[in-house]
Amino acid sequence: MNQVTIAPKINTTTIILKSLLIFWLIPLFIKGLPDIAQAEATMETSLGKPMTLNMRTLKKSRGYLYCELVFDYGDKGNDIYTTSHLKECSVEWWDNLDTKKVAQELGAKTVYKNGPQWWAMDEVGQMGAEPVTIGGVDMTFGAHLPVGTLNISKYVVFNPAKYQNLVYQAGKPVYQLVDSDGHVYVLQGNKVGEKALASLGDKFQQLPDGWEYRITVLDKDLVMNLTPKEPIPSVQDEFDQIYIRIPK
Repeated sequence: MNQVTIAPKINTTTIILKSLLIFWLIPLFIKGLPDIAQAEATMETSLGKPMTLNMRTLKKSRGYLYCELVFDYGDKGNDIYTTSHLKECSVEWWDNLDTKKVAQELGAKTVYKNGPQWWAMDEVGQMGAEPVTIGGVDMTFGAHLPVGTLNISKYVVFNPAKYQNLVYQAGKPVYQLVDSDGHVYVLQGNKVGEKALASLGDKFQQLPDGWEYRITVLDKDLVMNLTPKEPIPSVQDEFDQIYIRIPK
């Protein structure tokens, strides 16, 4: 793999709104867990409504802007809705969204905004239900998370159980963390803006000793078909971005 050295000016317009782990821990809580990544599954929302989930693939996902809403139902848990796979998120809509109103629409106590963020891979497939309208925009229900599953420490390996298909194409840059044991993790989605990724290595303040942030150009496609049948070691950085370990 060839190293890339690019240093454009950092984009300072993106604000990280909330430190949340929002990236589809679905199969931990799905009933009738299927064996393959393309399967159909059923999950109940926090209010007990059954939802049918199917694999939804987004082509040309690199740089695709999406937003997620986390509906908080107190001791019943949290429900996650996303604009991904439907339409790129409108920043104007996002900035002006009345979270109190949409919380009332879905009977939640509160709603947290997670985003905006951009996919870092070239193709992504995730499980999701049929679209519903929230705040005037179509969104897809993707996960119900029990209480206590949102808080993940920085740079500590955790193993989500999920279905996700990822394709990083050869000849394009990928953004990686390398831990002190030499394990390589690839960025799933970014919250700092694509231009900022090139010089992000200079911005880390909490990167553990022996860890490295790097940019690499792949010499062949990296394809990851993730299922809950195998561990998926992952880490979250100080910018609330998730990286997934590349199998050796």
